[in-house]
Amino acid sequence: MKKTFAIALLLAVGATAFAQRQKVSVGKDGEMIVNGDTIAYIEKEGCKLLSSECVFTIVDENDDLLITVRQESFTDKERRSREFPEGAPTAYLVFSFRGWDEVAEVDSPFSPKEESVAKLVARNRLIKNRQLDPEAVRQFITANGTRFSDRERQQNQPPAIIIQR
Repeated sequence: MKKTFAIALLLAVGATAFAQRQKVSVGKDGEMIVNGDTIAYIEKEGCKLLSSECVFTIVDENDDLLITVRQESFTDKERRSREFPEGAPTAYLVFSFRGWDEVAEVDSPFSPKEESVAKLVARNRLIKNRQLDPEAVRQFITANGTRFSDRERQQNQPPAIIIQR
C-alpha cells in the first residue's frame, strides 16, 4: 500500500514538473515565444562586449512597455582574488516593471542575450495573457530585492569615525 502511494506521488510530481517545463525562444522580429505562443516582444540595445550600455525592453503587441531590464555592474570588494586584488567585477540585471516603483535584481552574465532574459521572464511567469501578472511581479520583487545595489552602496560608504573623549 505504501509503495503504491509513493509511486503514485512520484508520478504525479513528475507529471507536474513535465507540464511546467517551458520551451522559450526569441523569434527574428523579437517575439518572445513560450510553448509556441507569442507573449511579448523584446528588443536589445547595446549589450556588446565592453559596451557601457545594455538594456532590454519588453513590450506587448500594442508596443506598450511592460518590462525594462538594464544590466549594471560594480567591483565587489568582498570578492578579492589573485586575478582581482581590488575586487571581482560583478554584473547584475535590474528589472523595472510598468506601474511599479520597486525593482528586482538578479545575477547576469557579462554579455546577456535576449533568450536568457526571455527565459527569466517565462520561468518566473511575469507575463500572463500578454500582460504583467501583478502577483508574479510582486513575488519576483520580494524574492530578489536589490541585493547587488545594496551591497555596492554599503561598500562605497565612507568608514565611520568614532571619537571618544
